[in-house]
Amino acid sequence: MPQAEVPEVHLVERPDRMIMVEPGLPPGRARAAARDAVRMTRRRMPKLSGAAARGLQPLYGKGYFGVQWDTPVVWYQDHGTKPFTMRSLAGKVIPMWIDDPTGVERKNHPKSKVRTTESGKIQVLIFRRAAKIGQRKKIYRRDPKTGLRVLISDKPMHYPGAPGRIGWREAKRPWTTPGKTPGAVHSGNIGVWWRHPGLTPRSFLNASMTAAAQKSGLLPVRVYVADKGWRNSVRLHGEDFK
Repeated sequence: MPQAEVPEVHLVERPDRMIMVEPGLPPGRARAAARDAVRMTRRRMPKLSGAAARGLQPLYGKGYFGVQWDTPVVWYQDHGTKPFTMRSLAGKVIPMWIDDPTGVERKNHPKSKVRTTESGKIQVLIFRRAAKIGQRKKIYRRDPKTGLRVLISDKPMHYPGAPGRIGWREAKRPWTTPGKTPGAVHSGNIGVWWRHPGLTPRSFLNASMTAAAQKSGLLPVRVYVADKGWRNSVRLHGEDFK
């Protein structure tokens, strides 16, 4: 069944809280609603280490309740992001947690940190360096006859936006797809290095706020996405939370 949601009013570009205004709401009921919203949000949101979920805090007072988060990751997970090339990583060493269900990575990296995610996955911390934009890898060999160095390979290094790996080519004859060339790169298979696929919107904040309001016997109308200066912004929309 689809999760119930209400319209959102976005007051800032980089929010750290979601508020629902209910005029006349007593502080006691507001506290209960806020705690319910936090509990429901933690249950619904995706979790790896669980740090983002633990950083959620209830917000409440006379006439309002809400949820506050301490890392932008929560907002990105909730509303999603578009795919993008991570150019800011160029030339940097990147820590990466990778799944290790068979123990191979732990064997190959015995000194690396290991963690178990909230979902039970075992992961190992490794490091990868992203090349600088436009950086290339050149390989030379010495010609045994002339003694001169000869360039035998010149290709892009793994910088953000560099051509990605080719993992799927057309099979050799007689198994080639009709009309295709044996060994040709399969369509849709060429990507770029350090490309983030984006995040699918999940709307767990809105759904949790709405469910918490309904549990408290309130009629949810809208939620405000804001930061610490939300009170003045909400008043400008004609709300009174006192």
